[in-house]
Amino acid sequence: MDTHTPITIDRKSTEIERQTALRQIYAQVLERQPYEYERKEIAKLEKDFLKGKLGVRHFIGDLVMSSVYLNSFYRDCSNLKFVEWSFKHLLGRAIQGHEEIAKYMDLLMMKGVSAFFYEILGSEEYRKAFGCFTIPYARDVKFYDSPRNYLQTDLLQHEHVGQRGKVIPTIYWQQLGMDCETGTCVIPEEMMHDLEAMSHSVHSATDRQKALAQIYAQVLERQPYEFERKEIAHLEKDFLAGKIDVRHFLGELVVSELYLDSFYRDSSNLKFMELSFKHLLGRTAHDKEEIGVYTDVLTKHGVNAFFHKIFDSEEYRKAFGCHTIPYARDVKFHDSPRNYLQSDLIHHEHIGQHGKAVPTLYWQELGMDCETGTCVMPDSKADYQSVAEKTKVKEPVSKALNEEIEELLQMLQNSDARQVLQSMNENQRSLLRNLAK
Repeated sequence: MDTHTPITIDRKSTEIERQTALRQIYAQVLERQPYEYERKEIAKLEKDFLKGKLGVRHFIGDLVMSSVYLNSFYRDCSNLKFVEWSFKHLLGRAIQGHEEIAKYMDLLMMKGVSAFFYEILGSEEYRKAFGCFTIPYARDVKFYDSPRNYLQTDLLQHEHVGQRGKVIPTIYWQQLGMDCETGTCVIPEEMMHDLEAMSHSVHSATDRQKALAQIYAQVLERQPYEFERKEIAHLEKDFLAGKIDVRHFLGELVVSELYLDSFYRDSSNLKFMELSFKHLLGRTAHDKEEIGVYTDVLTKHGVNAFFHKIFDSEEYRKAFGCHTIPYARDVKFHDSPRNYLQSDLIHHEHIGQHGKAVPTLYWQELGMDCETGTCVMPDSKADYQSVAEKTKVKEPVSKALNEEIEELLQMLQNSDARQVLQSMNENQRSLLRNLAK
């Protein structure tokens, strides 16, 4: 978590130091600088603070009672969300358990906003942490009594006003596995009706060890070797302790030497992009336009920007959210049978099996032989026939076979299965039996 050097302003502080402190107070308490029209309401308050008539604690006490603060964090929010934000702004942490929630909720509802803030600013915790002259800030990991408590505060500190909604507190949407990044909390789209997605979701500490093995199987296509685990030991520890979620863990894992050595350093950019889509989005690239967008980001801005684009995408958010391990998505997701076929091919490919230079979607189109890990074009018609004979059962390399598969998948996607089976000719039935093997 980001921590800040405490800023203390007392009677000896200069006006320049107070100007700097004023900006810091607004960043901490309002999460932004006030707009011009808002400053009129707090003009006298600012003036008294800059002249040294008010200490930090007194200034904050008046600021949180102003409509500038209450309009942003109280009037359109649930009481629980308001309590959570107030703790973030004034105590530099999230709420520490249901007992504390009950105490402050009761105070807010029975005695109002003024008594609520008086209790926080007059508490022994506030006095010891910040006193009268220190600006509140996010406190570091040593302060927290449990990893879960630290995680909740870390999530809250990186949340901007309204980013995760004004109704459900972070402590609840994170426990429930909800996606609140847009400001409206929803269960990830595919999880609402997909039992497979739910089975990949990680919420409790007891599931995390199994989840770790599943993540490695999906993203590394194997379990790490003993010597490799040393590099990611701190990452594993944080994940198992519940300090970071699946998305955060994946984000760190894919920029580690372990992942980059396996899939980036000896691969072409196109192959790397294809494998990354397989690991993180559960599919292959849709078309050449998408390939162009992502390879452009990769070549111009580097690996970090490339992964940011994937993790920040609307598709990743809806499909997996923060807590679901990516997985191969089913045929209903794909916009064409060809797209499904390409994804199916790459999901059955193991690291290096089809080479590190030519992406699967190209070697398959070109009729290349990449089974050995090195892609080659047949030297002659005879060679091509030889290669085709070797692979005709294992891989659909011919154009005619591709077209048959596309047609068959299209029929299966758009019609009742029984009707489709009745309308199939013998060749199609034979092809279906081969695909099912």
